[in-house]
Amino acid sequence: MFGLGLFGCGGHFYEPCEVADDCEDVAPEDATAECVEKEGGGFCSWACTADTDCDGDQDDRYDFLCAPFESNPGMYCFPGCADNECPDGYTCRSTGGGDENEKICFPA
Repeated sequence: MFGLGLFGCGGHFYEPCEVADDCEDVAPEDATAECVEKEGGGFCSWACTADTDCDGDQDDRYDFLCAPFESNPGMYCFPGCADNECPDGYTCRSTGGGDENEKICFPA
């Protein structure tokens, strides 16, 4: 399970979850909270269709990106790591989302 929460809007980005309702404090006010499935448990994000949907009150040291995640349907917001720089406890990795793949900071 993830449990690291350095990013967020009221709550913690990448907070562990089982259902989208667990993520209401993470998503910006007008966004749809999502519990994104990952082996070992879900994590909080919010739905998007473009990078601009990821703007909000999160950590402004990182540009948030809209990208698919592994084989999950839909697109979600993630903190980007174009320069391969992430905070301690995170690593820069691919979202694994096919041709719309992005580099993101993800719990190590």
